[in-house]
Order: sequence, then structure tokens, then C-alpha cells
Amino acid sequence: MEEIMITKYEKLLWIAYSAVLVILFLMSSTDLIIKEKKQEVYPVSVIVEDSTDDNYVNFRKGMEQAAVELNVDVSFITLYDAGDREQQAELALREQQEGARALIVAPVDPDAAVEFLEDDRLQVPLVLLHSEAVPVDDRVSASITFDYHGMGRELGMQIQKEQPPKLPVYLFLGSGQGEAERLFEDGLMSVLEPAGRETLRFRREASGGFRKVIESLVYPGVQNAVIVAMDQEGLVETAGVLKDSSVYASYVSGLYGRGTSILALNELDRGIVRGLCITDDFSAGYLSVQTAVRMISNPYESRQEYLVSGYIEREDLHKEEYEKLLYPIG
Repeated sequence: MEEIMITKYEKLLWIAYSAVLVILFLMSSTDLIIKEKKQEVYPVSVIVEDSTDDNYVNFRKGMEQAAVELNVDVSFITLYDAGDREQQAELALREQQEGARALIVAPVDPDAAVEFLEDDRLQVPLVLLHSEAVPVDDRVSASITFDYHGMGRELGMQIQKEQPPKLPVYLFLGSGQGEAERLFEDGLMSVLEPAGRETLRFRREASGGFRKVIESLVYPGVQNAVIVAMDQEGLVETAGVLKDSSVYASYVSGLYGRGTSILALNELDRGIVRGLCITDDFSAGYLSVQTAVRMISNPYESRQEYLVSGYIEREDLHKEEYEKLLYPIG
């Protein structure tokens, strides 16, 4: 039998080949040689002023998309009791203590926004939603909001254009008045007051309160009125009352308000709501998370962002520019 001789060179070649195989195996199955870079996770807490997330559907879609793209662990927190300032402050401190590296907060009211900015116990970056509070000292903070005053002015001009000048405007206010609602009302009144338009304010004190106001129009039979719901909850509630009774509806010359929920948009599509002020909530959700991550990574000078808002009527619902804003794919 012919004996196969292996030269010294061939032996070295086989040894080198075996070593390469071992190294490739280690590289592919372990981190002994090349350690995989761990992607940082950013824990961020979002605390809103409400007890439900009904008004934050599109906001949450934007927030969740940003969370996926930027590797953020987002906790979305509602209050146990809507509009409770002390509870909101306690939740913010709790989230910070439990590891949140940034807080996104929709303050209950303007004073609450200032309190957040001035609270030395909060040591993490703070993003305020729907607030124009001015940052103090060198606190790492930002605000993301809409021009609610401008929205109110635009709605006032639409009412002046569409409604007879002698008709009074009934303002249906929420149970508590946040900063967005206050600015919206100020903008509305900046148009209606100089025009001499009569305005009456009604605050939601209990369930069915707005229904009683509408009934008061019917039974004395004095005159019609224009109604502006100052928050989304009041708009949907009022639309429900008018939808249930053609008699009530005949005494309301026009129902206006603001909101982007499916319920509010459906009432606009049915013609129950005459005009609606809308906001780009998806972008607000995305940008709030993006801003929080930027401030965690590279703290920067305080800033304020105003996002897109507008006024639409029934025929605008199916225009491409508004469909993308109102029905985002999250």
C-alpha cells in the first residue's frame, strides 16, 4: 500500500485552518472575542391629566411608534381622579423614583405646569404637553403644544361668518379648566367680544348638566343659540343630546368644538357638529418621546414646539391632507 506522506507545510496549513474554524465559531456563538454592543433602553413615563385615555388615541399611536424606533420603554399613566393636581405630582415623583429617566406630563392646569418646573425634587428631564409655561433657571425641560389661542380665534371668525349676529353663543366648559381650554376660550372671546356677540358660560357640574341648558332653550321658546363645546368630552355629550332629539337640535343653530376622537369625527360626518378644531396628536406623541430621548442623551437648552392645528367642516373629512392627520396608521 502506498503510504501518504504529509509534509510539515501541510500540517501547519491544517492547524491554521482548524484555528480559523474555532475562531469563527466563537465569534458567531459567543461574545468572548467580539462583545455585542447592548442597545440602551430609555424608560420614559407619560402622565396625562385625565382618568382615561379617550382623548389620547392618536397621541398614543405616535408615542408607540417613536418608542419602537428609539428603543424606549414607555409607561402611559392616567390619573385615578381627572384633574387632581396633587395626585399628578405624586405620580411624577413615583415614576422618577422607580427609574424613569424622563417625564412627559400634560399638566392639569397652568399653575400645575409652573409647579412642575419649579419642583426641585424632579431631577429628570421634563416635557410638558399642551402648556406654554416658561422654563425656570437651567432646568432641562421642553414643551410641545398647539396654538390654542389661534384655534379659538379662527373658530370665532367662522362663527361670525356663518351665524346671525343676534344669536348668543353658549360656551360649554369642562368640569375643570386646563391651560389648553383657557387659551382656546381667550382666543374665541378675542373675536366675539369686540363684535358685540352675547356669550354665556356654562360649566359641567354633573352628568346631564348640558342637557338642562339645551332644554332651557326649548321650553321658554325665546331664541336659538350657537353652542361651542370647549373640550372633547363636552362636544360628544352635547352632540348626543342633539342627535337624540330633533326638537332640541332645531333650537341650536350650530354646534362647534375641538377634538380628534372617532366619536367627535363621526358626529361631524353626520352633520351634528358644524365645525371642528383639530390637532396633529400623532406628531405630538411621536415628538414628545423623541424630545425626551434627546434630553436624556444630550441635555440641551429649553425649547418650545408648536405643532399643526386647523379647522375643518364636514366636507373636509375625506381630503387627503386631513385623512393622514386624523386617521394615522400607528
